[in-house]
Amino acid sequence: MQETLNFGKAQKEKLKQVLAAFERGATTNYFEEMRVKAKGCTITLYESGKLSIQGPASKELKGEILALMGLVQELVIGIDETGRGEHSGPMVITGVLADTNCVRELRDSKKTGDIAAKEKIVSERMLGSVSVTLNAKAIDLCRSSGKDLNQIEAGAIEKISEMLSVIADAQIIVDGAPLKVKGGKIKFLPKGDDLEPVVGAASVVAKHLRNISQDREERKTWKRKEN
Repeated sequence: MQETLNFGKAQKEKLKQVLAAFERGATTNYFEEMRVKAKGCTITLYESGKLSIQGPASKELKGEILALMGLVQELVIGIDETGRGEHSGPMVITGVLADTNCVRELRDSKKTGDIAAKEKIVSERMLGSVSVTLNAKAIDLCRSSGKDLNQIEAGAIEKISEMLSVIADAQIIVDGAPLKVKGGKIKFLPKGDDLEPVVGAASVVAKHLRNISQDREERKTWKRKEN
């Protein structure tokens, strides 16, 4: 059995202190920061902040580690998109409002195997979500009217942020390089879907919605330079 948790830079030092109480093991790769053993399980901390717990008591150890971390509630609106650079099908932009500590199993959908199963975790633990799905024809229509993908995505991010902020006052983190958006609260974080669990949750939901979409049309206005 295996459990996975993801931690940001701010929590890694505390996490290493917690792991130091277990039996120390030898790392096997340069990207492993720490490896320990407990209750027949191997616990590996990677430089990225990912924590892998492998063994029969993995679920029990996950709970113990989270309890020892003493983490307080941290509400985040995480936003990510999928399908932006594809030449067919929809682009989906999703925002998820959740407590970071409730979705630490989640990360970038491109590094996630069973998207449908992970989407169920998000739907059970989130406070709310908003998604904007633009099918190929809608993208062509926007582009034909003079809007590029950056403008389309920025507009969706603004609306998603506004709607979820009604539920709770939370920090807003968007995966990727900065776009021109209104509102000073919106923070852009490159590789945010790997660094912030709620952004990872948004990545999973967006990917799930694209996976189940029936839109397979080719985008007539697709441009490689926007990939």
